[in-house]
Amino acid sequence: MAGMMQKLLIRAHRAMTLNRLRALLYDKHREWAHLHEPVPGRLLYVPAQCRPWHANGYAARTHELLCALHKAGTDLRVLTRLGYPWDSADSLGQPAYGSSVVDDILYEHEQRPTNKCFTAVFAERASRVIAAYARRHRVARIHAASNHTNALPALLAARQLGIPFQYEMRGLWELSRAARQPGFATSPLCRLGLELEAFVARRASRVFVISRQLGEYMHTCWNIPAHKLRLLPNCVDVERIKPINCEVQPHTIGYAGSLVHYEGLDTLLQAVALLKQRQIPVQVHIMGEGEARPDLEAFSTRLDLHAQIRFWNRVKPEEARQQLAQCALVCIPRKPFQVCQLVPPLKLAEAQALGKAVVVPDMPLFREEMGPEPGGYFFQAGDAGHLADVLAEALASPRLPELGALGRRNIMARRQWAHFTDDIMKGKGPCLVQ
Repeated sequence: MAGMMQKLLIRAHRAMTLNRLRALLYDKHREWAHLHEPVPGRLLYVPAQCRPWHANGYAARTHELLCALHKAGTDLRVLTRLGYPWDSADSLGQPAYGSSVVDDILYEHEQRPTNKCFTAVFAERASRVIAAYARRHRVARIHAASNHTNALPALLAARQLGIPFQYEMRGLWELSRAARQPGFATSPLCRLGLELEAFVARRASRVFVISRQLGEYMHTCWNIPAHKLRLLPNCVDVERIKPINCEVQPHTIGYAGSLVHYEGLDTLLQAVALLKQRQIPVQVHIMGEGEARPDLEAFSTRLDLHAQIRFWNRVKPEEARQQLAQCALVCIPRKPFQVCQLVPPLKLAEAQALGKAVVVPDMPLFREEMGPEPGGYFFQAGDAGHLADVLAEALASPRLPELGALGRRNIMARRQWAHFTDDIMKGKGPCLVQ
C-alpha cells in the first residue's frame, strides 16, 4: 500500500510540475513585453556556477566563454542562478556583496529565492527576479546554461518580456547521476529531470549543445527541430592555455579532473597494476576531488601502488596545468556509460591545448573531439588490459611530442571560443543536425 501511494504521489508531482510550467509560459505578466525596450544586441548570460566560488569544469567553461564574448565586443550582462553561491554546500566562499569580478567579467548574484523548493515554485519566483533584472538592463536576448533548474526561470523571464531565449546544454545531469548511482536511470526522478530538459529545449529559440552526439540524441529522442540545434563544444583560449616550457618526466601519466565513478580511474589503476607486473616503470599523478576519492585511494592501497600513484590535494587550475605539462602524457579513462558517449570532458581540450599527447576511450565522441589527425591513442573503454597495452606502447614511443603538437593544432583549428561567439550573438552558425 505504501509503495502504491508513493507512486501516486510521484505521478501527481510530475503532472503538477509540468502543468504549472506550461501555465507560467502564458502568465499574465507577459504584458511586460509591451513595456520592455531592449537595447539591440545586449545579452544576458545566466550560468548555474562561476568563478571564484567554484573551480570545476562548469565554472571554467563559463568563465572562458564569457571572456571570449567580452573580447568579441558583446554587450554582456551576467546574472548567476538565483540563490547562488549561498545555496551551494561545496562553494569555495560567498561574496561580501551582490557581485563578483574575475578578469573584468562582472558576475551579479541574488541571494533569494533559492532552489530549496519544488522546481515549478522556484522557476516562478526566480523568473520574476530575472525578468526585472532584464527590464532594468534592457536586455535583448537571454542565454542560460545547464541545467533545467537554472534555465527554466530564464526561459519564463524571456517569455514574459517577449525576447529570444537560448539554451546551452552542457550535458544531462540525470545521465551523470545514473552513471554514479545504480537504479537511478529507471527512477521517476530521472524521468522527470529528462522531461524538464526536453521542456526547456523545445521552447528555446536555439539550443547550443556541447557535442554533435548530444544534439543527435535530442533530435532523435525529443524531436528537437534540426534548425534549432547549434554546436558549442568545449574550447580553450589558446593564448592562455599553451605549451609550458619545462622538463618532461619520462614514464609519467597525468590526470586532472573530478574523481567520480564514470571517469574510470579505477580502470587506470588496474592498468597500472598490470604494468607493474610487467616491470614497466610508470608513475601517475591524479589531481582532483570527488566522491570516488576514498574508494580510489583504498583500491590503490589494495593493489600496492604506493610507488606508482600519487593523489594530490586540491590544487589551483594553473598548478594542475603546470604538473600536467611535466607528465609524458595525459590519460582520460572514461567508462562507456551513456553520459560519457554524449558529453566530452573539458580536460581533453585543455590537455591538447597544452600540447600533451592523450590516451582516451575509443568512442565516436572522442574520435570527433580528437579531430582528423588524432594527437594520441585510443583504448577500449573499461578494458584495463587493453589500456595497459596502449599505455605501454605510448610511454615507449618517441612520437609523444609530435602527437602533442597534433593535438594543439586540432584545438587551434577547431576548438577556440572565437570560432563560436558569432553564433551566440548573431545566430550565424550552421545547423548541427541536417
